[in-house]
Amino acid sequence: MKVRVGGQAVIEGVMMRTPHALAIAIRREDGEILVKKGILPSRHLLLKKPISRGAIALWEALVIGYKALAFSAQKSGKKKEPPPKGRVPPKAAKEISGLALGFTMVFALGLAILFFNLLPASITNLFQIKSSILFNLVDGLIRLLFFFGYLLAISRLKEIRRIFAYHGAEHKAVYTYEAEEDLTLENARDKSTLHPRCGTNFILIFLILSILLFSLLGKATSIEVHLLRLCLIPIIAAFAYEIIRFSMKKKWHFINFLGLQLQKITTKEPTDDQIEVALVALKEVLALEENEKQENKSEIRSTKS
Repeated sequence: MKVRVGGQAVIEGVMMRTPHALAIAIRREDGEILVKKGILPSRHLLLKKPISRGAIALWEALVIGYKALAFSAQKSGKKKEPPPKGRVPPKAAKEISGLALGFTMVFALGLAILFFNLLPASITNLFQIKSSILFNLVDGLIRLLFFFGYLLAISRLKEIRRIFAYHGAEHKAVYTYEAEEDLTLENARDKSTLHPRCGTNFILIFLILSILLFSLLGKATSIEVHLLRLCLIPIIAAFAYEIIRFSMKKKWHFINFLGLQLQKITTKEPTDDQIEVALVALKEVLALEENEKQENKSEIRSTKS
């Protein structure tokens, strides 16, 4: 039985996840593929329950994804050569501490809230709309426009285009695995770069749900309404997660149509070198996941005996 595999593009590489393991593969400037892998902490029981699992999974994805990005930023450069004899070796770059990661994530989330929540509401206020439902619908449409504009703007940056190409490579590798084909470059090369379980799809569904739910609230002209919106984010994320899972059923694939179209911005056709990196990450995480399963089975047998 195939395990559920997810992933994320990082700087010059790909991160792949299974329920119990994680692997990051990065192409360094000298062509070497650097791999970091590890076992994930035991997952909370609530991750098996509908609704609650969506909010927890979102937080997990944010934390793990940001750590993967930080690792790739540190390691994607040239491999440092050892210094000549008699010279003092340069200081190695320090790993980012958990506290620093926390502050950076809070800062990034704060900017996202400002740009995609407070600013659209402030612009909507300029129209002096009396109806709270119409106000929130206009506010939601402005947030969607901000999101599309943001993606289009960053997609023109050379560095981001490379990350989007690795995003496409990640999807090709996952499709190859889901098709139960050998994880080879030849099999992965002709696969699609668009995948229905993509985070881009999730964000779009999240935004649409937020428009519908926020339209039932009052105008976003007070601190109380803005705080209520923030409190509803985990709930909206939970429902968006369940919709993604539900949409994997064949007759409900149409739910993903808009998200797949949006992925034409967030994914690019990768090179063979980039697909190779994604396949390395996938092979490593699957091997680690299998080893973890075997160890758990051994522990159960020894306990029973």
